[in-house]
Amino acid sequence: MSICVLTGDIVGSTDLTKAQFSKLRLVLAGCLDALQQDGSANLDIYRGDGWQMDFDGRPPGLREALYIRASLRAENEAFETRISIACGPEISIFLGANTKTHIASGHALDEMPRDILMSHAAGGPLQAATVLADHISQGWTRAQAMAIRPFLLKGSGITQKQVANDLGISRQAVGQALNAAGFHVLDRALRAIEEQAK
Repeated sequence: MSICVLTGDIVGSTDLTKAQFSKLRLVLAGCLDALQQDGSANLDIYRGDGWQMDFDGRPPGLREALYIRASLRAENEAFETRISIACGPEISIFLGANTKTHIASGHALDEMPRDILMSHAAGGPLQAATVLADHISQGWTRAQAMAIRPFLLKGSGITQKQVANDLGISRQAVGQALNAAGFHVLDRALRAIEEQAK
C-alpha cells in the first residue's frame, strides 16, 4: 500500500473576505468528500492558509491536485492554491502527518518556485507532467473548471450530456469548454501516468 499527500497554501489569502475564505475551506472539505469515495482520506487545515490532504493508495496524485484546482476555480475565479504532491510507501495515512511522504510534500511546497503553482516531489517525468498540467490549468475560466471537474474524478463514468444537464447548458457548450480547457490532452496524460504507477 502507498499514500499520496497534497500540501498547499492559499494564494492571496489576505485579499479574501472572511466569507470567501470560509467558502474556500468548505470547497476543500468538499473535495475530500468527493476524492475519498474509493479509499481513506484526511484533510488538515493549519496556519490559517495552509492545508494538507492525504489518501491511501493514490499515486501519482496529479489528478487529485487538478480536481482541487477545478473545484476552487468553479466556485470563484479568485480562489487559488499552490499544491505540492508526494507519494510514498507508508501503509496508512493514519500514521499521522510525520511520515516521510508528508514531510516530502511539505518540503516540496517550501521549495516551489513562485512562478509555478503545482509541483511533484518525485521530480523527473512526474515533475515535468505536473508543471505542464499546472500551466494548462492556470488558464481555466470558471466555466471551463465547472465543465472539467466531474471528468477528473477517476472512474466517474460521467458523460458530457450528464454534465450539461447538471450545469443547465448544452452538450456542445460542455464540449467547447473541455476543448478550451485542454481536457483531452490532460486526460490522456493522466491515464498514461496512472497506468505506469500501477
